[in-house]
Amino acid sequence: MSALVLPTLTAFTSSHLRAILTAKTRADFTTAFDALFARNLNVVYNGKQLSREQYQAQLLSQSSAAVAEQGANVTVQGQLEVPGDKGQISGLVGLFYTSLVDSKFLVLGAPAESKVVSSFNAIIQATEPQPPSNPKIHGYFDPRRIVTVNQIATDQALHVAIPAASVNSSSPGITENVALGPGPVRHPPGPSGGHQGPGPEKHPHPETIPGHGKSGAPHVVIRGEITGKD
Repeated sequence: MSALVLPTLTAFTSSHLRAILTAKTRADFTTAFDALFARNLNVVYNGKQLSREQYQAQLLSQSSAAVAEQGANVTVQGQLEVPGDKGQISGLVGLFYTSLVDSKFLVLGAPAESKVVSSFNAIIQATEPQPPSNPKIHGYFDPRRIVTVNQIATDQALHVAIPAASVNSSSPGITENVALGPGPVRHPPGPSGGHQGPGPEKHPHPETIPGHGKSGAPHVVIRGEITGKD
């Protein structure tokens, strides 16, 4: 029987890294993370030393399994490998990748998006022991894991541009050639010659309240206004 040929170091690293960042659930993310990184892991992220747990949380925040994210698209734009003395079982790998992450939150009806650009450099060794053979389990066993990673990454929120065609007179708050309606209403001159409406009411005779004061109250006289010449 011929010996099993393992995937190249770059294929091993890029495929597992893509599985980590595009995992939909926390369980899938953890499985993919453990399949790439050794239990004893040395991490330098953006110049800072991180524990394995801290680095796992950092990658989780950039993946589809994060609470606020719903999808990620990973593109490897450059890769380089230096195999060890025993071939593809160990060596050095360098990747340059971009990840576009869609948020669950909407901006103008579309998911908000962030862009992660990263340089990823790793040392790979065979750290996992061979498990007992099981005829019910098919596939190959890969003992390789990343033992050291030095990563530089930037996470940038992409700006949302409002299309010019979407801004028109039907949009709320947008007005164009608005008619203000007719001008002020002018009343015809009143009897007194002014323009404040009809003139004062005329009372040629004083008005009296019935009763002629017999109930005890004196006469109440309301004097009217008489206009004319003195």
